[in-house]
Amino acid sequence: MLKYDLGKNESADWLIAETDFDIDHQGKCEAIFCQGNGYLGQRAALEEKYVGQTRDLLVTGTFNRFDAQEVCELPNLPDVTNLDLRLDGAYFAMDRGRTEQYSRVMDLRGGEVTRSLIWTRPDGKRFRLVFERFVSLADEHLLGIRAAVTPLDGDCEATLDSGIDGRVTCTGSQHFHEGDKRMIDGRFLRMVSVTTQSAVACCLHTAFRYFLDGQEAEPRLWPVIDRRYLGVKAVFRVPRGQTLTIEKLTCVTTARDLQYDGRPDAAEAAAADGLAAIRSAWEKGYGVLAKESRAAWAAFWEKADIRVGSRNPFDQLLVRFALYHLNIMVKKDDPRVGIGAKGLTGEGYKGHSFWDTEIFILPYFILTDPKAARSLLAYRYKGLYGARKKAKENGFEGAMYPWEAAWIDDGEVTPLWGSADIVTGKPIPILTGMIEQHITADVAFGVQLYYAVTGDQDFMDRNGYEILIDTARFWASRFTWDEARGAYVILDVIGPDEYKEHVDNNAYTNYMAVNNMKLALQAMDDLDRRGGETRERLNAQFDFAACRRDIAAVMEKAYLPKPGADGIVPQFDGYFDLKAIDLTPYKTAGQVGAIYRDYNNEQICTFQVHKQADTLVLMLLMDDLFPKDVKVRNYYFYEARTLHDSSLSKSTHCVLAADLGEDATAYRFFEGCGGIDLGPNMGTSDMGVHTASMGGIWQCAVYGFGGVRVVGHELHISPRLPQAWDRLSFPLVWRGQPLRVTVEGRRAAVENRGASPVEVILKGEKTVLAAGETAER
Repeated sequence: MLKYDLGKNESADWLIAETDFDIDHQGKCEAIFCQGNGYLGQRAALEEKYVGQTRDLLVTGTFNRFDAQEVCELPNLPDVTNLDLRLDGAYFAMDRGRTEQYSRVMDLRGGEVTRSLIWTRPDGKRFRLVFERFVSLADEHLLGIRAAVTPLDGDCEATLDSGIDGRVTCTGSQHFHEGDKRMIDGRFLRMVSVTTQSAVACCLHTAFRYFLDGQEAEPRLWPVIDRRYLGVKAVFRVPRGQTLTIEKLTCVTTARDLQYDGRPDAAEAAAADGLAAIRSAWEKGYGVLAKESRAAWAAFWEKADIRVGSRNPFDQLLVRFALYHLNIMVKKDDPRVGIGAKGLTGEGYKGHSFWDTEIFILPYFILTDPKAARSLLAYRYKGLYGARKKAKENGFEGAMYPWEAAWIDDGEVTPLWGSADIVTGKPIPILTGMIEQHITADVAFGVQLYYAVTGDQDFMDRNGYEILIDTARFWASRFTWDEARGAYVILDVIGPDEYKEHVDNNAYTNYMAVNNMKLALQAMDDLDRRGGETRERLNAQFDFAACRRDIAAVMEKAYLPKPGADGIVPQFDGYFDLKAIDLTPYKTAGQVGAIYRDYNNEQICTFQVHKQADTLVLMLLMDDLFPKDVKVRNYYFYEARTLHDSSLSKSTHCVLAADLGEDATAYRFFEGCGGIDLGPNMGTSDMGVHTASMGGIWQCAVYGFGGVRVVGHELHISPRLPQAWDRLSFPLVWRGQPLRVTVEGRRAAVENRGASPVEVILKGEKTVLAAGETAER
């Protein structure tokens, strides 16, 4: 059971607590309590072993393919969280004996997790146990665990078995060779394992320190080496009332780390650097290292915190929960890696990146951390190799981005088969990798938004223009001529609403594709006007005259679905021929995908029912595409037919409802976003948190209630707080200048905390803010 500290004290709105242990529902807290720093993610499986645990240590970029029949995935590195304790010979586990005063708390302020309890053995002897963990934000390679054991009813012999355990898999797939295992200087454990296909050397160094009532202790100690395991056995005598403290520190390095990129000795360097790092960490100790990490987190919160004044204090906690996970889901300085759909919190979606990044997560980084945003877009630039390969393999020109992306040269990595069909019993083919193609236009949209917000010409010259032009070349070859319509059309796709397959002229896809082509034409015009080396390089690569001719010819006659007499934009051709069914049982089921218990994909495709209404996503992204009355009609029409079975859906509906003045509805959808990972359903996050939902929560607060929009190259701010909120304050970065927006009731203020003037449209009025100036409306 989850509990939130929402009291009026210094810890209010920062703490998430698990108040009792349920062996059948371990996955949720393992995911939402996950600790990380963008380089690595340590899932919060408990230190002692239980059936049903998932003990994940994931490091960004280390993708491996188990065999030729499977797609690549992030491998689960050897486990270092294991602490097997025997107290007077009895193995400590909470499903044995009796557990009282149990609490496990995630403190978002410093990214630390603390578990405390009193455990009574079956023979009645009691012990107090406290476990603490951190993953360092100050040094991305370091993580630590500290355990304290106090016997309450007499002296105790305590035995610890712990180390580096390579006997882990990714849902059954073993990604590492046996590995090299050794103990160095009688103190430092080293395991170097190499992935089976990608040949990435992963180096783990672990060391222990022991204390009895604060004084360093030397136990009886034996090394333990077994297949895929290296550890120690330590035995202590602990007097009644005294506390045995065990510190376990680990350093993780891999040959794929950014600092070794291109080095032939990467594996050797990673091992040597890891050893030096664990020596230094051991000298400092857990307390100093945890303090350094807390200081790094404090610096993050000082810059990034969003402050909410709400009648429901959970709202503040929810926003901070989202910010916490946004901060740990990506290595912000490595352009070779993206963001997985579960970040580094679990094995769901194999660590692959989707369109989620550009549409739901990237806006957060663009408007708050442009350097990180540039790195994420550079990842897409480096992925042009795979995009061009996919286009060529499918008979198209240009760059066709993979639906699922992993390492920068892996290309398309979407699995071919999914779960069983409820009707036929056969595996369901996964078509998204073949015909969900809007991802290509989504990447271009990300480039467009980044340039509008930052004005980063260097990025456009190095990466952005090439992405825009080559993706537009794909769309020019993807459209086909429809003689009856006298227009170019896009046939046989899946839009964002994945409950509809093999559709023609999906509104979202067509409009986004045309936008992509328009951006490419503007890019070539801009390059012609500016001239220079970038223009010469790209003109030699693409031949602007031919490229402009081909793209313009298609764009000018591209078919774009228009609102009908009732104002509704058809989601795709033939949409209104679909059957309307009663969706009440599925809207109220409290379970994602409940409709699949009754129907299969083929049947669902014949109904007016949506996983998410992609036409509404279009209206959110292109704010000025349709007049307000059309938005209103489409919002109500599609919302009634949407099950919100996608974790991406509710944030879109929240922002649009806020736009339309539907205060109560917008707030209800905001609460729904919180329920995805922090709600009472204990099975929602077993495979990891929903990273796009974290970005969606930020969009609810900043786009929806903060009223922020980027229209063209202008920043618009028109706040509209829900009735439950009386205050909202959030940071933005516009054209390199940090801003702080504060909304109190109907009044909004924008403070320019930068060194240069900026222009904003505040509540419809254009305002130029000098450095240090605040405007209020």
